[in-house]
Amino acid sequence: MEYLKQFLLCSSFFRESSELHHIHSETPYNPSPLTAMVRSGVLVRLFLLSLLSPAVWTMVENLHQVVSFLEKTYGDGEHQFALAINVPRQKCSKGVVPDQNFLLDNDIRKVKAAMNDPKSRVYKGQQLIGAKPKRIPRQSNNYHSEYLLLIKSNPPATSPDDPLMQKLLNRDPDGCVVFYTFNSPCVNTCSTPNKPYSIIPALDMFKDHRGPKAFVFTQVWRNDVNSARWKANIRSVSNRVPLYRCDNTGCYRCVRVKRPIHPKCMSN
Repeated sequence: MEYLKQFLLCSSFFRESSELHHIHSETPYNPSPLTAMVRSGVLVRLFLLSLLSPAVWTMVENLHQVVSFLEKTYGDGEHQFALAINVPRQKCSKGVVPDQNFLLDNDIRKVKAAMNDPKSRVYKGQQLIGAKPKRIPRQSNNYHSEYLLLIKSNPPATSPDDPLMQKLLNRDPDGCVVFYTFNSPCVNTCSTPNKPYSIIPALDMFKDHRGPKAFVFTQVWRNDVNSARWKANIRSVSNRVPLYRCDNTGCYRCVRVKRPIHPKCMSN
């Protein structure tokens, strides 16, 4: 048992060290002599590790490629949108490059048309859901895209499909799940736990998902850059689902045990 503990600690150390800089599927992993020695003759322990933590390696190895694919395929320049996917976990493995066959919902025009429809602003697919902000009637504010996917897809009414994210999670409890939002969830509405439209309670649905999972944003919302409130809210999100910021240089894990919040997650 002690050998297993040492192996797990060693694996965790090297995994976190590589993620601390940035995550690229192209980056080769060159184990140190110590790591090679620990791995030698411990195939049983390696198997046990895969049972204990099957999602860690696959998610960090091609997360950047998955996010880049989603942003380039369904994005709208600098405008806010949110997407979530649940795909077979092998599609999040090292070396997998997302292409036109990555998702069953591969009609890009159909996805974008639904998200741009002022009456709905929401796309509902088998492996993909997406949304753009939707104007609240008789107000100047919007229902945020994250809210539409995580809580109510047609507010103020409740649809039989709500929450869309829970339905998506249920379709494959072992699948690879990525929730992506262009801007970080804003402090004023989305990411503060006690706000009326907060998404924080809804993120509890991710806790029981067995497969790889990540909550990702590309840029820090302009009003929250280096904000103390955003710093606190980062931990609220991360306590429920692994939180990353992914930009053109890579993906950065925002929170790690006993470490400061990654500066990349605080400012652009």
